[in-house]
Amino acid sequence: MAISNKYQLLPRCVTYAENLIILATCDGASNVGQVGNEVARRLTKIFPNLVRMCCLSAVGAGSKIHIETFRKAKAVISINGCELACASNILRQKGIEPTFEVTVVKEGVNKIPTLDFDDETIAKISDRIVHNFLEKYLGHSK
Repeated sequence: MAISNKYQLLPRCVTYAENLIILATCDGASNVGQVGNEVARRLTKIFPNLVRMCCLSAVGAGSKIHIETFRKAKAVISINGCELACASNILRQKGIEPTFEVTVVKEGVNKIPTLDFDDETIAKISDRIVHNFLEKYLGHSK
């Protein structure tokens, strides 16, 4: 089986950044970090030619190609897990200002030492991004 038949292939963020809304997300070792990662995965799969996760760790490590990808993006959404706002702070340290930010704990989700989360929380944070940013930014709903 060809890879393209087995997996949903995404546009390369480095190649198509100008046409993509790039997501930078927390992937911390708690429920809220995992919520951020899952929300980014879900939005990338729902809007594959519009929204794309890109490697925030590479940005933090100073990868020039990844930093440039974020700088060239149509817009940048930062999904932070907790008040430390690591995703947003990493971007800002590299001179990238998020177009839109959300912090999971500020949306009423308590940070607990687990990697587990529920679908209701994922839907809540995803909907917040779609309704408070994507619909307004694009001027319509999906």
